[in-house]
Amino acid sequence: MSELVPRDDAADIEALRIMARDFAAGLNDRDVGRIMRFYGAQYVDVNLRHPVQTFAERRSYYDAVVHRGNFEFKVDPEEIRIEGRFAFVRGTIEIRDRDVVGEASARVLRYLEIAAKQPNGEWNVIWGMDGPIQETAMHA
Repeated sequence: MSELVPRDDAADIEALRIMARDFAAGLNDRDVGRIMRFYGAQYVDVNLRHPVQTFAERRSYYDAVVHRGNFEFKVDPEEIRIEGRFAFVRGTIEIRDRDVVGEASARVLRYLEIAAKQPNGEWNVIWGMDGPIQETAMHA
């Protein structure tokens, strides 16, 4: 019977947190090249009608996103779990319209992404989904 050996995932978790910060910075700077550093040849975006995207299709998607309005993005990876060569990253994305003052400009999404560790040690996001946080009423 083999013993469970504790893994030190601290470096990978930090790399994934840095990836989230760099991704948000790329969105805020409208730098699609910076955003696309985290994607490989294919990505699955569960929210889209045609979820499987090539690298070029994903790049076009983000080009449209960054030119859609004057938004500021904040990405907060609240939980990161690493299982083998895959990481599960869950968190929130806050989107603020820079042209609107006050809380009305804020929209918060919850997201889940799966990243795969590449042979060179870097992480690529391969699958993701997001959606608005829903308020639920408590029923007695």
